[in-house]
Amino acid sequence: MVLGDGRECDSRLQWKSSFHSKNLVAAKLFRGGLESVVTREFHQAIMKKIAFAILVLSLAHAAWAQVDIEHRRTLTVQTGFPLKGEQQPSAFGYFWFNENNCPWTNTALRVIFAGVFADTELSWFLPANTNVAVGAGAGAGAYIDSVMPYRQGELQTHEQFYGDVATGRVFVNETIPNPTPLPLNVRVTYSVTGSFYRKTGTTSGFTLPDDFLTQSLTAELRFGGIEPGLTARRGAELYVAADANHRSGFEAFGPDGNLLPGHSTYQRVYGSLAGKIPVERTTFYARVGGGWGANLDELSAYKIGGNLINVEPFTTTLHGYYAREFFVDDFGMANLAVSQQLTDAHKVSAHLYGDWAVLKQVPPSSDEWHNYFGVGIGLSFRAFWETNWLLTYGYGINAVRNGDNGGHEVGVAMEKQF
Repeated sequence: MVLGDGRECDSRLQWKSSFHSKNLVAAKLFRGGLESVVTREFHQAIMKKIAFAILVLSLAHAAWAQVDIEHRRTLTVQTGFPLKGEQQPSAFGYFWFNENNCPWTNTALRVIFAGVFADTELSWFLPANTNVAVGAGAGAGAYIDSVMPYRQGELQTHEQFYGDVATGRVFVNETIPNPTPLPLNVRVTYSVTGSFYRKTGTTSGFTLPDDFLTQSLTAELRFGGIEPGLTARRGAELYVAADANHRSGFEAFGPDGNLLPGHSTYQRVYGSLAGKIPVERTTFYARVGGGWGANLDELSAYKIGGNLINVEPFTTTLHGYYAREFFVDDFGMANLAVSQQLTDAHKVSAHLYGDWAVLKQVPPSSDEWHNYFGVGIGLSFRAFWETNWLLTYGYGINAVRNGDNGGHEVGVAMEKQF
């Protein structure tokens, strides 16, 4: 599921996600407890955690849905942190370079740089039919598959671990002519990803996943699109994706003596319908969607929760909850937002958010269906250097924090177009 992510229409009627399903990055702050007597060893452990917090980045593995030929130089940074609870503050950022006819005529180049991760994709439009593009991409980085699980709002520090990846892919994308003004794109991607895991400073009594290779075949259909960016105001989109995956050398992992089911193959199907409509100075946004999975675990599950926006599938927005609080097998979701521009100077706008999710989590969490509701408010404005800022507060109605109900989450987002 996607909240507010977008695609922009170009001269070839191809739309591109602002950051829908590939190459996302997130930095996570690790906190240590305080002791009455601070030993040298404890101080060194704290400093190590702070060093990791500077650039601990994460990225999702699904392929981009369409080829983008727009000229783009975009810097995006987001962060989220709780006002109550023990979530590790999370951050997300990347620089997105995109150029048509680069490095050659009839090619398009995309590069994502995010500190400890980098990814590039090159597309070539067939001279005989420029509606068809073939291409290849590759990326690698540290901390990409890291898992930080929560149960009833509590971080399971003994079960968290780091994951690094290297991935390569080839794809075919076609823009299909149709009688509507909306573009229709289909894409098929074959990818191979190597995953490598290691313990954190708190991992104990836990069997890590073995290093393994994943082969994935993904099919995507997108009809329409939504403009990218924090201040996007228009678009309509139907999106459907399905993937089949096989993991070579994969074995069960989990708490010692109680390993989780180890499935070498898994499948997912996802769909969403969204619209963003401007009416004078007001913008209305709605999205409904859901996902189904077979044989999913904490590595392959859908991730839901947090105030971060436009970062799917790293996490799907659910205001007031921790980022990636829920590792989900099956889910349905609805997101609503209303934005009202208040001033012309600095483009100051107020935002109201409402979210609902019904979901079933992967083991070892309960496999029963649960409903979760979140609401939020936000304020966006344009500041120095023509940067766009968005400040949000979310309240998780069903969140559990320190044994009480109710979660409070704050988000800060910045975007700069060069």
